[in-house]
Amino acid sequence: MKKIPPSVLSWLKEFFSLIGQLISSLFLIVLAISLFIPLFFGAMIWKIVVSVKHDNRKAREIISGTSKFFTALAIAIDQLGNVAFGGFFNWLFIIDSEDFPFGNTHETVSEVLGWNQNLENLTRHGKLLVAILEVIEEDHCLKAMTSGLFDAKYKIEYFRKVQAKIRSIEETKEFMAKYN
Repeated sequence: MKKIPPSVLSWLKEFFSLIGQLISSLFLIVLAISLFIPLFFGAMIWKIVVSVKHDNRKAREIISGTSKFFTALAIAIDQLGNVAFGGFFNWLFIIDSEDFPFGNTHETVSEVLGWNQNLENLTRHGKLLVAILEVIEEDHCLKAMTSGLFDAKYKIEYFRKVQAKIRSIEETKEFMAKYN
């Protein structure tokens, strides 16, 4: 019986490891989709029941809350599309995918289009998509681009507050330990 060279064994091990990762990723997608559908309808029913249950809530507040729910859901789907179709979008919508490519998590398609519009890095298809989005909302891609900046600024400020609070707690503990 022939002995398999170590390089082939290493390659086979990596190959089967990658196949296992692929299968588990596909399973997670199927699981996420199969949970999303019933949970979406459950969340909608819950949102309506909770909104109507509060006697002091006005119809305007109920509609506003429901609108925010759908907007958040649309943004999440938009981010999913950016990640899932990033390579295709890079090919279709932008000239040079090195500058600000599609495919990064937590970014919407509109945000990436906004950055590439400012970089003058859009293909004809990208410019057409931006024009369509402009019909829906004026300066949509620019607003999406700057909203990412505002989110980052908020997170940085929040992180600094948390760090200051942690330092304060640690200093208090040290003080208490020293004088206890």
